Amino acid sequence: MTVGNFQETEQLQDGQLLARLTLPAQDLQLDWRRFSLVANYLAEYSAYHFEQKDRAENLISSVFYELIERLASSSRREARLDIRFSAFAGWLLFELRSNFPAEELAKLRELLVELQGGDQEAYYRRLLAADLEAGANRRKLGLAMVAHDYQARLSGQLDSGDGSVVLRALVGEQEIRG
Repeated sequence: MTVGNFQETEQLQDGQLLARLTLPAQDLQLDWRRFSLVANYLAEYSAYHFEQKDRAENLISSVFYELIERLASSSRREARLDIRFSAFAGWLLFELRSNFPAEELAKLRELLVELQGGDQEAYYRRLLAADLEAGANRRKLGLAMVAHDYQARLSGQLDSGDGSVVLRALVGEQEIRG
């Protein structure tokens, strides 16, 4: 099942792969501090490709942290997390691939559908006002923040047959320039 405009990212041309990592999901699940370690590494490594290095590093780290946290925490323990970051003319593409159990796949699908429709501002504010102690709300907030704060276009391909997940966030490079 495809959620969001996944094909939009397929049509981008003349891109440059800036970074790629493949990590065992279990390593991230055992020590959640590794989410920020990996996000910060990818950001520091990739930021040199942009004029406004500090702003780029902040954006890249923030987006990757939320995507990594969501996918790594929901992945099967034996899964591998494939993380890619590419730049196209005017666009940044964050892509993560993993493998989920059926229950987690359904939750991600539901969240992506919620983020596609309606008033994202109102949805984000509802999550902020909600009880973040409830795990369900806390797990939704990160992707909602990425969509809201960086005007990211989130899309995903989710296969209920084998549990494979491809999650993409497309962010306009103007978000770095401010």
